[in-house]
Amino acid sequence: MYQTDQTGRNRYAGYTVIHTMKEPSPSLASLPTPEQVAGRRLRLLRQLRGWSQQELVEKMRAFGYEWSQATVTRLEAATRPIRLNELADLAALYEIPVTQFLESLGPESAGDDLEALEREIEKLTAERREIREHLDRQEALADEAAAGRAAVAAHLAHVDRRLGVLMQWVPDFAEIAQGVHREGDRRE
Repeated sequence: MYQTDQTGRNRYAGYTVIHTMKEPSPSLASLPTPEQVAGRRLRLLRQLRGWSQQELVEKMRAFGYEWSQATVTRLEAATRPIRLNELADLAALYEIPVTQFLESLGPESAGDDLEALEREIEKLTAERREIREHLDRQEALADEAAAGRAAVAAHLAHVDRRLGVLMQWVPDFAEIAQGVHREGDRRE
């Protein structure tokens, strides 16, 4: 027999009943529940296919479910728990893994409607385009710098070769400059 004693403790047949379930921490309380994540994903997938809630009902009837439009509304709003067999059949209907229904879209994404996701996609696409243009400019500058470096390196190699040849002749030029004649020298 289950009753509450004078201290406010719950007792069952003379034993104290201990409740071990803790209140969720404030940080965890702000996270969506699995039903909320699945409901959001269900709505998003339905919208991406362009299906109305009634069209989804008709498609799920082919799997043997007696759903109504209100059922879909409650599933998407997470006011009705989704059963595992329903989740498996929805995954088959959408041709996705069951786990995709439980993957959160992330805290930075509204994830509640198609328009919000389209805005985020548009924003990220524009940002990606700007980054790609910047990268292309940097690569063009790097190519230009590499070409300039190659030209300067080639000119340096030419000067080094010419200088090497001239340095071999330096002793001879020094003798000529001093007026020393060598054998076989035709200058006089």
